[in-house]
Amino acid sequence: MLLPIRERRIEPDITVVELAGRLALGRESQRIETLVAELIGKGELRVIFDMTRMETIDSAGIGLVALAAGKLKASGGRLVVAAPEGCVLQLLTMTPVTAMVTVCPTVMEAADVLGPAPPLSGVARACYTFEFTPHRRARSSVG
Repeated sequence: MLLPIRERRIEPDITVVELAGRLALGRESQRIETLVAELIGKGELRVIFDMTRMETIDSAGIGLVALAAGKLKASGGRLVVAAPEGCVLQLLTMTPVTAMVTVCPTVMEAADVLGPAPPLSGVARACYTFEFTPHRRARSSVG
């Protein structure tokens, strides 16, 4: 069975990977590992795995989630999983993967966990601070 995978963005910098069906051992699930490597290569380091349409996940799928989280963390990023009540959430919480990955019931709550976009570093910003000092006229004494 094919594992439908779809990518979308939550601006400015969160990538949502939507998964549906079954995440189990097999060639289809290996596409996720390739996708995560591509995201890291593009500098897309804030990722949500949207598992709200998943039916089930096996131990290989859970291992894949842990692997993706580890690769993103090693690259300075973070993975958060969106999984509502049900089989997938139960299986995730039965394993130590939840020590590595935050699991939220919705994609929006997962985005909140990732927080606002980090500030750009090493990039010139168009923000300036000015301090106003009133100009005083010099008084001359003519005597």
